[in-house]
Amino acid sequence: MPRPKYVWLAALVIAGVLAVAVILGQISPHEQKSGVELQKLVIVVNPGVSTKVSVAEAQELEQLLEEEIGLDAEIYYPLSAAALVEALKFGHAHVALGPGALVSALALREAEVEMLLVEYREVIIDNKPVVAPFYYSYFIVLTASPYVALEELQGKQICFPSETSVSGFIMPMKLLADKGYITPKGEPPSKLAEQFFGEVVFGSGYAQCWEALKKGKVDVTVMAGDVAASLYWEAMNNSRVLRLRDGSEAVAGPNPAHTVLIRRDLPPELKEKVKAALLKLNERPELMRKYVSAIFVKFGERSAEEHLRPLMDALDQLKLRDYYLKR
Repeated sequence: MPRPKYVWLAALVIAGVLAVAVILGQISPHEQKSGVELQKLVIVVNPGVSTKVSVAEAQELEQLLEEEIGLDAEIYYPLSAAALVEALKFGHAHVALGPGALVSALALREAEVEMLLVEYREVIIDNKPVVAPFYYSYFIVLTASPYVALEELQGKQICFPSETSVSGFIMPMKLLADKGYITPKGEPPSKLAEQFFGEVVFGSGYAQCWEALKKGKVDVTVMAGDVAASLYWEAMNNSRVLRLRDGSEAVAGPNPAHTVLIRRDLPPELKEKVKAALLKLNERPELMRKYVSAIFVKFGERSAEEHLRPLMDALDQLKLRDYYLKR
């Protein structure tokens, strides 16, 4: 499948080199603030999206946005989360469509952006399928495991889906910090986890970690309510959620869904047009599932304080913000 024509340009746009904005004919941050009318709306999307969408789909989305906004729109495909944040920070991009919660939290701290919309997705909460902008994750062991309490897993083997996963690592580690099991000192994710666990494995996904648990390669793993329903039910029907000292379940979250970010210095009327255009795309969920997430249902409104504050606090508490910004 051919890659969208903008992919090769993205590497330039997101490099943080100010001259690139001139080369591409974009409006610089200085020009925007001095009152020059914006000629082009530059949109960045999640890293990896370029492999999921065709050239025709990219062009279709641009056309749909242009018709609603009344402004030329161009979509760029960053190569990393850090690159997306840099694009917003230096004014090379005006809108971020569907960045994950971690990227969104970093961008809100590092760039002059605000949260415009959030994703409502198909998730499972309290073992019930729901449509929500958040979900939870759980420390689990096999049903036959001798372990009942989370504290019994100290020094044991764990599989985390990814060191950058909000639901699979960051919020579960926040739970450990909240309960006094770890004391963050600014170490990288693996060393942070090793404050409590013995061998720490990052399995590159929930399915891989579940397989590791089933085969006895690890003692505990994490499962989340936003995975495929088949995986969720297989795992939860054959495992137990660990308990905390107070007898409650070892549940982490809420884990926020993806967002839409927009630069603060754009004219208010343009922000409203962008919001209206994206809300109209709720009529095209099949397209948005490629740009936002595979379980996208719709965009909706929610305050950034309510949506991202728990995660932003977790990054500060775990002292991981600078680590992720360098990735």
